Amino acid sequence: MRKIFLLALVVVLLSGKSYAAAVEDLLASSETARKTDQIILVVDHTLSLWNKIDGVWQKDLESRCNYGKNGFSANRHAGDKTTPVGAFEILYAFGMDDNPGTELEYKKITPSSYLSAEDDTYNTWVESASEIAGEHLIEYFPEYKYAMNFSFNLNPTILGRGAAIFLHCNSTYKDWTSGCVSVPESVMLEILLKAHGGAWIIIVPREGDIADY
Repeated sequence: MRKIFLLALVVVLLSGKSYAAAVEDLLASSETARKTDQIILVVDHTLSLWNKIDGVWQKDLESRCNYGKNGFSANRHAGDKTTPVGAFEILYAFGMDDNPGTELEYKKITPSSYLSAEDDTYNTWVESASEIAGEHLIEYFPEYKYAMNFSFNLNPTILGRGAAIFLHCNSTYKDWTSGCVSVPESVMLEILLKAHGGAWIIIVPREGDIADY
């Protein structure tokens, strides 16, 4: 696959195509592109939103993003502070504020909201009046003022692989995450307003990896 990509890149350069067009071609050739008409693409520190319009993938927005303190991993496990590589379906949006107008299913965080790390509910949203293992979502401000959950470690869910991997707002005190992807709050809000059901996210460390997913 790497040799094919390098050859394709040479062809792109020789034909005078732009870098954006090269990414568009890689995105169009991915398996994910056959499942959806909207993709959030994370390549290293760049996040972009793409929509397929009249059969052509077009970039809607672009922003710098943060990711796991220890980089990317295709085989992450809980606590290793890496961001998972792969393609994942966007499940729902959530946040501490009311729904800002997204078309996605939206869950408002309450004082009882957890993303569970319990054995029987691992990596699922749980409302619990008593404390449980996992992330007590209301404690993560401003990160979870607005956020999205996607299908990492689901179907099947593997205990210990990791839970609560989101796309969310940046922290105010660090430029890395424990495994999530983060963007400025204004960008997170813009993504929510533009996103629709059936969207996917692709997370890769290099442009050449896009076509693998």
